[in-house]
Amino acid sequence: MNPRGKKGKDVTFIASERAQARVPAALTLDVSADGRRTVWKERRVEDVASLPEPPPFEEQEDLHAAALADSSNATPADHGIVIRVKSRNINSDNPMLTWRPYRDLYLQELLRLDGCGDNLEICSRCSTDDISNPAIYRCCENECHAAGLVCSDCCVSLHAMLPLHWIEKWNGTFFEPSSLREIGAVVQLGHPAGKRCPLPIRTTNSFTVLHTNGIHSLNLYFCGCSAAAQGYIQLLRGSWYPSTPREPRTASTFSLLRLFHNLNCLGKLPAWDLWKALETMTEHRTLCSPPQRYQVLLRSIRQWRHLKLLKRAGRGHTSSGVSGTALGELVVACPACPHPSRNLPPDWESISAEKKFIYILFLAIDANFRLRNAVVSTAEQDPPLGDGWAFFVEQAPYNEHVRSFVSQEDMATCSGFKATFLADLKNAKGLRTTGIAGVTCSRHGVWRPNGMGDLQRGERGNLNGGDNSRLDLVLSYDIWRLNFDPNRVRFCVPKFHLWAHRVQCHALYSFNFLVGVGRTHGETIEENWAQSNRAAAQTKMMGPGARKDTLDDIFGAHNYRVVKSFRRVLLARLAEAIREARTHAREFKDFNAGMVTFCGNEAVKTWEREVLLWDQDHSQPCPYEPRLQNKETMRDVQLQLAQEEKTTLQNGSVSHESSMSLFLALGLEIEEKQRGLAWEIKVRRSGTTYQALDVERQRNVILRDLKRFRRLQLSFMPMFKEYLTDDQKKVLDSPASVLPEETKLFLPSELREADRELPRACVVGLAHAETRLREAECRDALESLRRGLRTRSAGHLFTVRNVTGQNPTTRAEGVQRKVQVSIYLSKLRYRWARNALFRLRKHGDWERELRVLNDVDVRGMNERLLTAEEIAERRILAEQGFIDELIAGPSSEGAVVSQGEGRRQLSWIWYSYADPIDSLSVATRNNDPVIHEALKIEWCKARARKMRWEEEVELLLEEMRRVIVYRRWNAEIWRERGRQQRAGLNAKCQQGLSAFAAEQASIQDSVADDLESHWMGIRALGQELLAGLPVSRVVEVELEEEEDGGDSNQDDLDVAEV
Repeated sequence: MNPRGKKGKDVTFIASERAQARVPAALTLDVSADGRRTVWKERRVEDVASLPEPPPFEEQEDLHAAALADSSNATPADHGIVIRVKSRNINSDNPMLTWRPYRDLYLQELLRLDGCGDNLEICSRCSTDDISNPAIYRCCENECHAAGLVCSDCCVSLHAMLPLHWIEKWNGTFFEPSSLREIGAVVQLGHPAGKRCPLPIRTTNSFTVLHTNGIHSLNLYFCGCSAAAQGYIQLLRGSWYPSTPREPRTASTFSLLRLFHNLNCLGKLPAWDLWKALETMTEHRTLCSPPQRYQVLLRSIRQWRHLKLLKRAGRGHTSSGVSGTALGELVVACPACPHPSRNLPPDWESISAEKKFIYILFLAIDANFRLRNAVVSTAEQDPPLGDGWAFFVEQAPYNEHVRSFVSQEDMATCSGFKATFLADLKNAKGLRTTGIAGVTCSRHGVWRPNGMGDLQRGERGNLNGGDNSRLDLVLSYDIWRLNFDPNRVRFCVPKFHLWAHRVQCHALYSFNFLVGVGRTHGETIEENWAQSNRAAAQTKMMGPGARKDTLDDIFGAHNYRVVKSFRRVLLARLAEAIREARTHAREFKDFNAGMVTFCGNEAVKTWEREVLLWDQDHSQPCPYEPRLQNKETMRDVQLQLAQEEKTTLQNGSVSHESSMSLFLALGLEIEEKQRGLAWEIKVRRSGTTYQALDVERQRNVILRDLKRFRRLQLSFMPMFKEYLTDDQKKVLDSPASVLPEETKLFLPSELREADRELPRACVVGLAHAETRLREAECRDALESLRRGLRTRSAGHLFTVRNVTGQNPTTRAEGVQRKVQVSIYLSKLRYRWARNALFRLRKHGDWERELRVLNDVDVRGMNERLLTAEEIAERRILAEQGFIDELIAGPSSEGAVVSQGEGRRQLSWIWYSYADPIDSLSVATRNNDPVIHEALKIEWCKARARKMRWEEEVELLLEEMRRVIVYRRWNAEIWRERGRQQRAGLNAKCQQGLSAFAAEQASIQDSVADDLESHWMGIRALGQELLAGLPVSRVVEVELEEEEDGGDSNQDDLDVAEV
């Protein structure tokens, strides 16, 4: 549904539990365009679940078309979730096309503003036409909206509350720069606007104010009354930040500081660029250079950052004040992580062992060599304003810790990443620090308090990680394993970095196989560094204190934005996790049933015992790694292909023509030759003379076989011609009119069901015999397909690891081409045989084993499905000739080799086997240890995928609960702060403290209420999944397409203090 009527793209996941006696009501969630409002509406599951299920096979008259068709009509899995991604209209997608015709009009209006326009030389406010005080002034760029031309007196009065506007004066020909100071405007502090102090204290010369529109020189008076505050206090109360508390002569407006604060934290805009922009704007308005106040701006910005951190942390509400700030207190904490006494239940430590993972703290550790710092100033001259109060550790104890590792070389590692080997080789001359080591929560990407430390040549001794709480930890680091208490800490390597480590590390330190980690990948810290690295250039030349204060603020702003995005991100993650959990549960159920059938129930139980044992003790044999070595070289692949071709040639003749089975076998053989020749002609299109000669020879072979087949057909199908249509009779009577590869054989499967049972059409038992042969042909084709896919995977792996250079690569591509041809023809053979089998049997239990073979199903054990974007990209490249369709294969539109484990779904062709007749058949078919081990590994990985997605659902549900509880806790903290009375504060100041605390408490409560409402439906769906219940509701999640690709609900940093 789309209540606002905008065009949308729907991705729908339909329910599979269709046979329910009662269809329960469902909740449909609609999200507003700004992401702030949600609307829940009643909906019946039957609205989605009652959609017709397409049949597994649609009868087609032409078997060639049926075999070559892409049967991509599989029913979507049922997860109870409908995701709608709203797209913008054509004007939003191509706004420049809409605007382009209006350029001339826009330009004319801009030029019109350089004249007087509709304004007469009469003051628009007092309507005077006094020649001595003409109406020749106006506010630049119409900052005072629709003010028009005014006289000097009205201009001063108009700007009594807007003293930082630029004005200009009409000289009869054009507007020339002017200023409020020139026409007598005065800024009086300590009194209402427009009122003069009886005892004003005038600043010497002029007072400089830095504002968002430039640098202003003003006539400014301080209040000299007996009860007046000091000058810097008067400036602060006027929302102007003084350059110094001692006789200030310069100030920066709060608006300017707030603007730069956001630009710097979000876009990493340097202060120098801001200053040059202010300088340029001022020169344009005044036609002269402004006074140099760059150092004043730097000091004001740094102090502003620090004060904002203190204000948001509630330090102004405590009796101990700023000096009582604890280590790490000024950070924006992650509400989704576990915090004892904040968002965990009182009895969280007594939870059962199998559920203990929901209270694990996930941390990621990494070093960043881009955030370096040159030797500028000293720690004594430029100390941080809050040493250890935010993200950086306290410097003195940290220095002592680093000194104990001063002679240690970087620890040995198996990682092949460049950063490992170059850490000590980087140019450290002239640098105070070579980078930063940091700690973040690896599930949410929120920087941890006191989780930052400077590096000195490499990563030695700086990374000690850990957490002093009672929580169990899962730590990830991309280079080496850190030494921690194994009873509390488990170690993993981030997924992307894992493949650069030794093979022995892959399963041992993989998130995919660690119980209780869900779909955590450990790479969030790399994403965080990508954001902060944009500040590397400006912080490199800062003093040590200024650099830490700046980075503390940037890291805090990052945390704020991440926490704000939880409303959208956690919802999307849970929706994905529920879909994937149900999908992989269903896939594993089918796979497990196939393995029980193929390998036996006892073998599967043995696999499960191995996995459980390894989960408890990683020193046991790993069930995810192969123990048998069966590596195929390119020579092996070539030999295998040659042997297959030899076998085909040896079995290419038919010596007997008297039995029913040989008659049917001849027909199947002719069909296979027809398919091969039709494919060859289609691929070659225009070939050489030799290739054309080869095609004609193959056609002659088919023609000879067809003549022999027609003679036998008169014996086993004596009067079948009477039951053909007129068009079919014409084909039979005029064989020369149809190419041999397109000639139909008219086997029993091609006749109508009623006709094939008549003795005149088919001898008794012929249709049954074809049914048996077709079923066997399907199984043979599947086995050939599996063998080809295994060969392709082995050849691809060998090529990647061993083949380099143009000539070897070309030869390898030739071998892969032959393998791909074999796979493609096996696919066609299966589809052809299954289509015929369906005509003979119709729907039945046999379809559970012999399913419809879609292109996406033709993939190896180590191949994943392509995304829609990848499919579209490959099609474009294939059309442009950049992809060889034969080498990529028809299945390239459905699968690609991938190292990813979490989302990979094993194709049904690997676990679809017929039921064994007895235990002997199981033992007979299970005699290949290599295949047995491969299936065991895939069974273990399929089980791990199922478990990780179910754990992810449980972790996300717990994280959503923790976020809401943390917000409630934070609201109560602010209410408590508002009730406190600080000694020595006057009533007005205390009112401000109480108002700010009440505002923050209200914001926290509002956010908690909004999250509960926004997540209500999806949380219920996740709880149903964990309880093992069928889907009873449909939740529609609407996601907006963002213009900047970011979060649509990113407010200014001061709007909602976290």
